[in-house]
Amino acid sequence: MTVSRMRSSLAAATFILFGWVGGAVAQGDPNPIRRVAIDPQIQQPEIPLIQSPGHFKAFMIAGGIGAAIDQNEAGKAFREYMRKNDIDISKIVLDSVKRVIEEGKPFALAADADATLKLAINNYGFGVAGLFGGDARRPLINITASLVSRDGSVTWKKTDFITNMSKLTEAYTYDQLAKDPQLTAKSFEQASVLVSREILADLKK
Repeated sequence: MTVSRMRSSLAAATFILFGWVGGAVAQGDPNPIRRVAIDPQIQQPEIPLIQSPGHFKAFMIAGGIGAAIDQNEAGKAFREYMRKNDIDISKIVLDSVKRVIEEGKPFALAADADATLKLAINNYGFGVAGLFGGDARRPLINITASLVSRDGSVTWKKTDFITNMSKLTEAYTYDQLAKDPQLTAKSFEQASVLVSREILADLKK
């Protein structure tokens, strides 16, 4: 193995072990922007990521989707479970971003805005909570935020995420999530607030 490949492998291993919260560096200079409106239309994946759905029996019973299930079918079942229980990931992210803006006040929210903050959910779902597997699952979410000026140009953009390996969120089993949908909403709220804070941190006045 070459030195460069050894370094790449080490970096990948470091991400797996410690990459609980992280993201891309922001682009552009948002300083002239003082008033922002948030676009309520948020892109999101059609199917959430449900990692290691082997302990998915509660959802299989609740959703009536049959026996053995793979990751894709688990994602579809989880999406249906969210729909039935009025868990809207777009609304959760939108409310989280508003909350963080009101807390840190990087700019004012206003209808007569200098720019529009556009949000996109690149990925979300639940994954194994530890390196050694087990039944516990934690939320994961990846969000991109962009400031778009009145002329349509992107003046700033940043992507950030939290993985299922993070200790900053609470862990539950799939059985617990199936029995109490509020735990799913709570999990996504925790994760999206954490990611929103990371995304908006460099915009504080």
